[in-house]
Amino acid sequence: MSAPPATTAVDPAELRTLFLFERLDDAQLARFAAAGRTAEVAPGWLYREGEPAREFFVLLDGAVALHRRVGEDEVEVGRTRQRGVYAGAWEAYLGEDAPEAYSSSLRVLERSRFLALPAAEFGGAVREWFPMAVHLLEGLRLGLTEAQELVSARERLLALGSLTAGLTHELGNPAAALSRTVAQLQAQVEALDGALTHLVPGGERLAAALTQLRAGARAPASGDVLARADAEDELVEELEGAGLPGGDAGDLAAVLADAGVGPQQLDAFTAAAGVPADRAVPWLARSLAVETLLGEAAAASARISALLASAGSYASLDRAPVRWVDVRQLLDASVDMLGAGAGRGTGAARIVREYADDVPQVLGHAGELTQVWTNLLDNALDALAPVPEHRGTVTLRVRGEGTAHGRAVVVEVADDGPGVPADVLPRVFDPFVTTKGVGEGTGLGLDIAWRVVVQRHRGELTVTSEPGRTVFRVCLPVSPDDADPDHPPGGTAP
Repeated sequence: MSAPPATTAVDPAELRTLFLFERLDDAQLARFAAAGRTAEVAPGWLYREGEPAREFFVLLDGAVALHRRVGEDEVEVGRTRQRGVYAGAWEAYLGEDAPEAYSSSLRVLERSRFLALPAAEFGGAVREWFPMAVHLLEGLRLGLTEAQELVSARERLLALGSLTAGLTHELGNPAAALSRTVAQLQAQVEALDGALTHLVPGGERLAAALTQLRAGARAPASGDVLARADAEDELVEELEGAGLPGGDAGDLAAVLADAGVGPQQLDAFTAAAGVPADRAVPWLARSLAVETLLGEAAAASARISALLASAGSYASLDRAPVRWVDVRQLLDASVDMLGAGAGRGTGAARIVREYADDVPQVLGHAGELTQVWTNLLDNALDALAPVPEHRGTVTLRVRGEGTAHGRAVVVEVADDGPGVPADVLPRVFDPFVTTKGVGEGTGLGLDIAWRVVVQRHRGELTVTSEPGRTVFRVCLPVSPDDADPDHPPGGTAP
């Protein structure tokens, strides 16, 4: 809503009754009275969040409610009848750095009167009269903004950790039960096949033929679509020639081709089994299909269990504030959590692990270090995503290293993307610096990583970058100076 029209002139004596103006001298009050106006406003919105911040409002009489937009909702954050409360373009004293739009919405609850001051006049007067206070407020605002961003990120991380820990606990038992059930089902199917061979004439020969076929079958490469199609066509001709209907022949041929059974293996099977093809092949195809489906179910359940284990490790942010950790395990957990990210962009990125065998454990905060690896890995994958037709590679290297201050673990996260721009590289660890598009990054990921590595773990975090090779290098001391590496609070001593 646009600002309300002026109704009356401003009375300097009335301004002096408000806490905001009580210590101004007569000349200062007269300046505001000349520049401002009083406005009587009916219930409704005085201004809305996102509109141009043109005026500074002070409540003279009435009642108001302050609202902030959260997603698509208007959330009331407070209401008051106190004379002298202010809203609107109150940050105009920041000059060029002041927000261009209102950061909140103000709703008038009953007919009310306001002092309305143009933002430029209010801001200019405050900067002129109170220059030292303005400098202090600028520093306070910057510090509070940065602290709020960091606290919010930390709170979101802890909330995610709690949610993930709860989910992994609840899903762990069903996942384990699924794995056991699939394993038992595989054993029962094998026993069923063995029992069937004793119920039909020549069953032993049939079982021996099936065993021989499985040993010789070779499935075509998953990417060789043409080879698989040719094998399926040959099988269709073979099965139709054996007297199977065309529809059945096509369905059975698809199953056999997936299992790597070709015409030659099929002929050998029917000959060894001593059963006509039109009777033996349907049983064979269904047996192979069940075997394949059980194998896929077993692999899927194992993958679920592995992901839950990684999620559990990822979620253990602050359960043990300081403990001995293997950074390779934390890296693996981050890779598992960001596994889907390897498919960003046109091509799928490869993640290569180059871990040394003799890597010592590190005494540190497991959850915070996992956050470092997640941020570095996420940035590397994002760097590869925009490159068209490029199957990029992210390489993770871990090794132990001796330094002037003792033993250390070095972790490198490297990618072969376009690199960090030269003008950004010196500031890459500063807060709010990002090379991502608008809305895609906060510019806090590397700042948080730097704080965790340097301030929390007394390590080093550096970066080198050129087109085709960007390397973030983390050097972590095995233990702080005041720790006892021979008596770890958990885990194995390094």
